[in-house]
Amino acid sequence: MISQDLLISICRFISEILGPSSEVLLHDAQSGSILWINDKAISKRREGDVTTTSILTLLDSRCKKEHTDRLVGNLNRSEADTLLRTSNLMIRENDKLRYVICVNQDITGFSNIQGILDHMLSTSSTPVKTEREEGTDIEDIMTNIILEEVKHLDVYQFEGKQAKLDVISRLDNRGVFKVKQAIPKVCELLDIAPPTLYKYLKQLGRQEE
Repeated sequence: MISQDLLISICRFISEILGPSSEVLLHDAQSGSILWINDKAISKRREGDVTTTSILTLLDSRCKKEHTDRLVGNLNRSEADTLLRTSNLMIRENDKLRYVICVNQDITGFSNIQGILDHMLSTSSTPVKTEREEGTDIEDIMTNIILEEVKHLDVYQFEGKQAKLDVISRLDNRGVFKVKQAIPKVCELLDIAPPTLYKYLKQLGRQEE
């Protein structure tokens, strides 16, 4: 049986290594509650706050698809529009997700430096596609977009119809619903039925396809 005390000690260790610009959390994947969080408060969450468990399940599904137990270096933004580098470690017990360690790193300063360097070193106005960009799977892109938008519900604990309409509107503006596989994933994360999603899309001025 995995010891919560041991996991909390590991989280404290990670927090001390990364320093004041990083937030470290330990999630209980079954209840969704935050068991431990350091005092950096990048996401303004506290111990005892509840995370949407379906988001943790989706992260775990991505890990299983990629045959790994971690997702490292996903980009996200905080409430204050701070650029974050987010990493998650899935901890399973008897092949069932039990805990998730999440690390949010404030990389705003690094991003600003990168922008300056890119400008100074640029020699052409034509962007060059990398091998990773050319080979990116459309479903992976869709999943990343959904996670990025729906995570606002997790961090800021929005509730009610209007919050879901706002998320659906942002997803629609980013073209997520052009991918059919997006419908069941969005419905699961927002805890709504497909007919409700189509009704919301119609309210937002988009005709059901």
